[in-house]
Amino acid sequence: MNRYEPIPIPLKQRLRELRVKVLPLAVFLLCGLIVASLWNEKVSSPGMIGKVVADSSRVASPDNGILANFYYKTFDYVEQGELLGQVHRADTLLLNAMIDEIRSEIDLISESLDLTSGEQRTRINLEELKIEMINTRIALAETELIRHRSRSEFDRASELWQRELISEMEYESAETELELLNVQVREYEELVGYLSERIEELEEFTGYRTRADRDPVLAAIKIQEQRVARIIAEVAPKPVYASISGVISHVNYQTGDYVRAGEEIMKIESREPAYIVGYLRQPFSIDPASGLEVEIRTRKPGRAFFLSRVEEIGAQIRTIEPHLQRPGSMYETGLPVKISIAERGDIRLIPGEIVDIVIR
Repeated sequence: MNRYEPIPIPLKQRLRELRVKVLPLAVFLLCGLIVASLWNEKVSSPGMIGKVVADSSRVASPDNGILANFYYKTFDYVEQGELLGQVHRADTLLLNAMIDEIRSEIDLISESLDLTSGEQRTRINLEELKIEMINTRIALAETELIRHRSRSEFDRASELWQRELISEMEYESAETELELLNVQVREYEELVGYLSERIEELEEFTGYRTRADRDPVLAAIKIQEQRVARIIAEVAPKPVYASISGVISHVNYQTGDYVRAGEEIMKIESREPAYIVGYLRQPFSIDPASGLEVEIRTRKPGRAFFLSRVEEIGAQIRTIEPHLQRPGSMYETGLPVKISIAERGDIRLIPGEIVDIVIR
């Protein structure tokens, strides 16, 4: 029986069969594994979409009045506790009425003084000095009211003059008026200081501090002193301070504008992120609870991520912010959750940034 030796297959032919039959299947399987891995790690649908939140402060007017020395603009950085400006009370009708009422009551007290003895004469001198003190402080308060209005007008005139919208004569007139009022205020303050010294001397001599509660005239004068002090406090400009450190995001009113109590003058936003707010949409795939582990994925190149936990759960389901809703959605609701960013490491987050949240 004849034996035939098998014809040898060239290596090139074997490699060709391997390239045609085996290699495509291996490449397909490998690509499938890679795609599945990338889908799970990078492209998988997040459980929630969240927003990085930072502290913000609404700077509101403490009273009705005119703004002064508010020179900060959008994008300016301010420190917590920094003076932003003052609010000068513009409604002075009530203050003027209170001043007139105090002046009439002081006149009645002056008419009730009598001359009977040396000791009473000394006491009456004290009472007259205190009445003069009150009248001087009333005049000081009235001059302060006028000076506040004059300062606002001067600031406005200065701005218009720099923009060449008024003449130099009008600017100098406003400046002169303000200087005259400054001189009057200084003179009244010096007179108040002198009267205070004289009153202290007579108080020591007459024992005012021990008899004030028993003397009806002195008690009435003391009440008027307290009322004048309150009026002076009302006249004083109300300072406005920055409650947080941050950047001014927008300004609604500027120097010279009239504002009402509670109106927003400007808004300050912090540069440092505080936490992340996400919305868990219905139907819930899990029972939302504090301590739930999540993975935060940024949308920056490289898709950096870090692990975190849910700190707090919202009380009610509410409407999701439009820019956090899914494409094509008109109205979506969800349960808000607060997520910590304390363990983000060196990953930089910008307040307002949108992130993907995957529930683990």
